[in-house]
Amino acid sequence: MEQENLSDLMEDNRFQEIKKIRKKDMPIQLQWFADEDYLFEEVLGLHTSEISKFTFIAQEAYSVFEKATDKIIQDRNLHLLDIPQFFHEIIEKTWNHRKKHPLLYGRFDINGGIDERNAKVIEFNADTCSTLPETILWQKLQLEQIKSPMGQLNKLERDLEITLSDLKKNIPYEKPYFLASSFGHKEDRLNCDMILNAAYKAGYDVFYTDLEKVTFSDEGIFFEIGGEFQPVDVWFKMIPWDWMFSEEPELAKLLIEIIEKDLAIILNPPYTAIWQNKLFLNYITQHFPNNFIAETYDSPAFLAGKDYVEKPVYGRMGENVRIAHRNLQSEGDFAGQKKIYQRYYPLDKDRENYYYQAGVFYTFQPSAINFRAENREIITNNCEFVSHYII
Repeated sequence: MEQENLSDLMEDNRFQEIKKIRKKDMPIQLQWFADEDYLFEEVLGLHTSEISKFTFIAQEAYSVFEKATDKIIQDRNLHLLDIPQFFHEIIEKTWNHRKKHPLLYGRFDINGGIDERNAKVIEFNADTCSTLPETILWQKLQLEQIKSPMGQLNKLERDLEITLSDLKKNIPYEKPYFLASSFGHKEDRLNCDMILNAAYKAGYDVFYTDLEKVTFSDEGIFFEIGGEFQPVDVWFKMIPWDWMFSEEPELAKLLIEIIEKDLAIILNPPYTAIWQNKLFLNYITQHFPNNFIAETYDSPAFLAGKDYVEKPVYGRMGENVRIAHRNLQSEGDFAGQKKIYQRYYPLDKDRENYYYQAGVFYTFQPSAINFRAENREIITNNCEFVSHYII
C-alpha cells in the first residue's frame, strides 16, 4: 500500500471556516446550490506566489492554444480532431475575425500548484463552461465574511462586461438583443443568468429562452415576445458544438449560414470546438511541447512505463475518466467516445483526504480562480465548490 507523506498534504491552517450563510441571505442565483450540499463552508488560502503561478500557467497555456490553433487551421488539419468537414470553414472564418467573434470565457482546469508542487493544465473548458454563479457570487460573499485585506482573484464579472461592451461596438444598434439559451437544466439557466447580468450592464436588452423555444432560419435567430418574433443580435448558448455535430448537424449548418450572413454573433464562437476537443491536447503535445499543459496522446503506448489517465475526447464533469495505475474509474454518458491518454499529475490533497482542482477562468486575461474538491481523485459532478482568499 502506498505510504502517505504528510509533507505532501495541504496544511490545515490554509483554511478558514466561515459562519454558515443562511439560504435566505444568499443571492437568488445561489439559493438552488444551497440545497445541493455543494458550497464548501471553508475558504482556501493561497499565497500571492501561488496566485501568480496559476495565472502565469493559464496565460502561457492560452498562448500555446493560440499558436496551435493558427497552425492546425493553416495546415488544414482539423480532420485530425474528427471535427466535421462542413464546420472547418466557419472555424477558420471566426478565428481570423476574433475581434468580431471573441472568446467570452473559458476555464483552464489545473492539477497541482499549491505548496510549490508541479502544476499542469489538464483541459480547457472553452465551449459551455459552468461554475459562474459560484465563482462570481459565492466567492465574493465568503470573502466578505473573512474580511481578507488581500482579497481574491475574482475579476470575472467585470471582464465579461468588458468583452461584451467591446463586442457591442461592432453592432449598429444602441440596445442590441442578447439571448441566452440552454437545454433548460436549472444549473445551466443559473449560469446563463450570470452572462445575462453582464450583458445587461454592457448595454444590451437581455432575454432567456430554452433551446426548444428558439427559432432558427436562414434569416436569423428569433425568439417570441408577446406574440411577435424578435431577431437576436447575440446568442449565448450553453449548448455544446460537439452535441450539435452528433445530434443536430442541421442546426450547426444553419448557424454557419447565420454567421456567414452576419445575422447574429454566437458565443462561444465555432473555433472553441477545437479547444473543447481533447484530441487538440494531443496535437499540442506533438507540435508545441511545453511545460504548462499535461502531455496528451491518442494511444497509451506513448506513456509506457508512466502513470496516465484515460478520458473521452468530449467528456464533461469527470465522466468516464479512468486513472489507470489506481484502477479508479468514473461512470458516465461518454463511454462510447474515442479516448485520449494523458500523463498523470496528482491533485493537491488535504489531511481529510479531499482532493482539490484549481480552475482559472480566462476571458481576455486570467480573470478568476476557483477550486472544486472531492473525496477521490476524479473530480466529478459530485464535487464541492471551494472559494479562495489571498493570504
